[in-house]
Amino acid sequence: MNSIKKIISIFILVLIPLFIFQNSTLIIRDLSKDSIIFLNKVTPEDEFTMRWMHSVELQPWEEIFRVDQNYNIILDRTRFKSFGAGVPDSAGNKTEIKNGYVIFSGIDRKMPDLKYGISDFAKHTFLFKNKELKLYEIVENGNGVKIDIVQMRLYEYYFLKIKTTSPLI
Repeated sequence: MNSIKKIISIFILVLIPLFIFQNSTLIIRDLSKDSIIFLNKVTPEDEFTMRWMHSVELQPWEEIFRVDQNYNIILDRTRFKSFGAGVPDSAGNKTEIKNGYVIFSGIDRKMPDLKYGISDFAKHTFLFKNKELKLYEIVENGNGVKIDIVQMRLYEYYFLKIKTTSPLI
């Protein structure tokens, strides 16, 4: 009988945290299917990048975002190869050229509704912790994604992690 009590105690000690504790989770949702294609825990100062090919300049572009202390998504900096239609002459508080890229840094813009239209031509790619997710291979051409940070209980996180089939997970 004593071993049954131990098993029940361990079971309770494992299960209770799953229903009580939460984590901050970065989610990418395919808007056309209302499905999650990526999720991962995040902490303040984590960064992720959206990369694509500019449709006019035909050059790679990157927007680098960071997670702030309040778990907001902040546009931190951009990297691109050349100026063209719609490109401002500066953004943020620092402009530099490094390895052939123009970099605008210190932009520090909160992004409460971060959405991208995904294109086979632009080859939208999401980069997070040295891994990449080719969104144009997952999301139908012309459909959109939304990137967000949400609070979720641990049981929900692990359930969605199992259910989601992204190669990055």
